[in-house]
Amino acid sequence: MSSFKVQAKSTSVKAQKGAYPPCSKNDRRLNRIRRLSLDLDNSASKSLKSELCPDRTIMAVKVALVFVAVAVLLTYYCDQPVPEGIAEPRLYAKVQGMVFKISANLAIIGEYLGVGTEPQNLRSVMEAIVNVGLKLKGSSYREGLKVTDTMFDGVKVRVYEPVSAAQISSKVPGLVYFHGGGWVILNVDTHDPLTAHVAKQLGTVVVSVDYRLAPEHVFPAAFDDSVAATKFFLQNAEKYNVDRTRIGISGDSAGGNLAAAVTLTLAKEKGLPKLKTQALLYPALQAIDFQTPSYLDHGHLNTLTKDLMVAYWIWYLNNDQSFREVFKANNHTSDQLKKSQYSGYVDHKMVRPNLRPKVVKPVNKENIEFPEIPNIATILDPRFAPLMADDADLKGLPPTYVMTCEYDVLRDDGVMYATRLRSAGVRVEHDHYERSFHGFLPQFSDNELAGTAMEKYLTYLRKNL
Repeated sequence: MSSFKVQAKSTSVKAQKGAYPPCSKNDRRLNRIRRLSLDLDNSASKSLKSELCPDRTIMAVKVALVFVAVAVLLTYYCDQPVPEGIAEPRLYAKVQGMVFKISANLAIIGEYLGVGTEPQNLRSVMEAIVNVGLKLKGSSYREGLKVTDTMFDGVKVRVYEPVSAAQISSKVPGLVYFHGGGWVILNVDTHDPLTAHVAKQLGTVVVSVDYRLAPEHVFPAAFDDSVAATKFFLQNAEKYNVDRTRIGISGDSAGGNLAAAVTLTLAKEKGLPKLKTQALLYPALQAIDFQTPSYLDHGHLNTLTKDLMVAYWIWYLNNDQSFREVFKANNHTSDQLKKSQYSGYVDHKMVRPNLRPKVVKPVNKENIEFPEIPNIATILDPRFAPLMADDADLKGLPPTYVMTCEYDVLRDDGVMYATRLRSAGVRVEHDHYERSFHGFLPQFSDNELAGTAMEKYLTYLRKNL
């Protein structure tokens, strides 16, 4: 009988011939290693193990390279172009730019790896980031409000009713709000602190509309939902103790687009109360010219790049991103369109007075030629792009508030609309923030300039609802 004994601290192990199945070549090698390891001192053991295990030096180099790569990536993402002109603290613009840049790249990588589509991934990442912030913020900002998720004519909405409003005998004003997000991302949850703040500060019933998102639902889905929810509120205002003659409409970015489009549409509706006012916050209003001064000057800023804004428009229009570069170069329109009155609706002279006005020729919309792009004629539909409304359709619109930011590709959209509305006889109040950037208003509780902008926005609504 043969035997072997392995001593490891106080444990003794015996093995007898025939007690185990025949050893394989690898098993015999392992047993040999065990016997050798017990006869070696610590330094010799370490030497042997270093030969048998993966090279620790190589592993250390790999780990170091990973850390270097991560550091480089963080530097790349954190080093966002933040213009000196943006008001301090510029950290807000840097962080927002970083979030957008990371989200956009993760969305593209995810689609490449077969994990969802680019817009779906962008939506998931952005909403996850915002929701983390909301959880950290808590829900105390809702105190004093009755908040209800319900349906208005088949459309999801969130209704904010100030408790104080229910305790008074007279009716209160109402406001319909459309969230931003390029018609593709964000929702009533991401805008919850903003809409709750407006309701509390104004003592106004606010209806936040959770319209359907592109590209799963291209135009006119979001517009149709917005019209339906607004009409329902106008027709059923009394249920919420709201004066139906004092209902306004508002929205930011893509939500500003929807607010303007709904206002144009309902202005022609008979049998409905007229909207008291519209308040448009850095709105997206046209898709025929992506070479305006603001697109050229600020299209590189990650707070909202030209590339992403064009992508939003296409997802909303036809979900065919193969035309993104075509749109960015303004090759999605014909020479005929570039010389028509629609080109005059985005005349750069409205933002650069030193320029010569465009010479345009009136053309019937039905006769305009377009490149072969799906649904491309829609870019002239005011329901899709409100800045394309004819002058006659602008007359008689309610008093309008427009907020624009200097460092924003959409700056000129808002400036041009405000200019055209004034020319049509509409009373317009335009607040332009020379030292701010797209999407800054939700930072009202932390950013001094955003806080000032929020107060001016609220002051306008108090006077005009």
